[in-house]
Amino acid sequence: MSRQFFRNRMVTGDLPQMFDTSLTNDIGVAGGIGFGVGICPPSLLPSGMADMAGSETIGDDNYGNYQFADGSIVCWVPIHWTKIGTGSNGLAVNIISIVKYSTYANETAANAAGYFLPRCFIDGGSVQPGYFVDKYECSKNAWGTGYIGSSIKDGLPISTASAHNQIADLTACGTNANFEAIDAAHARDGVNGAVNASSNWFCASRFIYADLAMLSMAHGQAAAATTYCAWYDAGGTTNYPKGCNDDALGDVDDGTISYTTDGYLNCGKTGSNTDLAKTTHNGQNCGVADLNGNMYEISIGVTSNGSNYFVANESTAMKDFTSGDSDATDHWGATGIAALMTSFNIAYMQAGAWAYLGSGANQVLSEALIGNDAVLTSLGIPKDSNGYDATGTNQFGLDGMYQAQVTNELCVLSGGTWNSGSKAGVWISYWISSRSSSSYIYGFRVACYPV
Repeated sequence: MSRQFFRNRMVTGDLPQMFDTSLTNDIGVAGGIGFGVGICPPSLLPSGMADMAGSETIGDDNYGNYQFADGSIVCWVPIHWTKIGTGSNGLAVNIISIVKYSTYANETAANAAGYFLPRCFIDGGSVQPGYFVDKYECSKNAWGTGYIGSSIKDGLPISTASAHNQIADLTACGTNANFEAIDAAHARDGVNGAVNASSNWFCASRFIYADLAMLSMAHGQAAAATTYCAWYDAGGTTNYPKGCNDDALGDVDDGTISYTTDGYLNCGKTGSNTDLAKTTHNGQNCGVADLNGNMYEISIGVTSNGSNYFVANESTAMKDFTSGDSDATDHWGATGIAALMTSFNIAYMQAGAWAYLGSGANQVLSEALIGNDAVLTSLGIPKDSNGYDATGTNQFGLDGMYQAQVTNELCVLSGGTWNSGSKAGVWISYWISSRSSSSYIYGFRVACYPV
């Protein structure tokens, strides 16, 4: 395993501490108000991105939320340090601690305390001060004379199948297939819905989904009431974000969840639950919604060639991935893999089986700072076969990963769908779908870095 992971960067992991003054770029305190999002430094707002009323007011529904020119609402997630509890490193097994970036003077100091920088903050060889991610699942939106996928409350979630809000209706997309999500993301700031070849927007990476899951777990573990975490369960049985997953526009764990149908089977309009906070990653209205169920979400940054698994190099920029399988910038195919990715190993992967996260008191995620185990943690999957079993644990929401024996042109999916039941959740990953797959339950959301 190459040591490039979590080490070989253009910068050392240190950012100017000006990003951490006052509440600016502060991830907050787990269990508390505003945790999980934050204020983006004004100088980092991309062209077309603007504050909303309350973006910089902690406790406001729009805290840490911004609006792009197309009307998309996105959440700013500031850079932070993460630590995985082992039982011998100052934290109990499977406890996740997340602290703001300014807690440590540099990465060396953070590592010495057992904290690492999540992979989602390393992009294009540089450490990023945070990421913007869609608050809602993408839905069709008129843009000039064309159509794009936008993050808009109560939108009808796009799928990669003709039967259900088809992605082929977007100007940038020519067919219904998973790979079109990359082109759809690049059209967020294109002209009249066309792909912008130099776009900063990309289909959200698996690294981002894993980070949002860790933020959720850290928040729930630190919370003491529902005041700042609407989905909090003091008993620990259902202490995680809820969603549309019971095939009846509700949640299998919470009878108060109620979505508005999007008109297709029991898929809900994105963000339409009557109590939005119960369905966000931080249990507050300012959080990222619908990560548990409703639609599986296409997640880039990891794939396979039918024989081995590959993960994006730290020097690779998510925005540079293209949707084909033959060019040097393509997310799939031998040429793109050789140029942009490095192989890693999932030793325990089996064919056609669910592996549910958690097994008794065993440690699930690795605390490793470099190497293959660190890559597994960056993807939100167990470090070894001791970290899962046939049922999983409530701590991980009874969530799991669906395993396959190395799907060629793998397209990993996250979150689960409206009829997944307990097989939906923030930790869910699905490892059998491919680049060319098409399904009425597969959707996407997009993200971008400011620099």
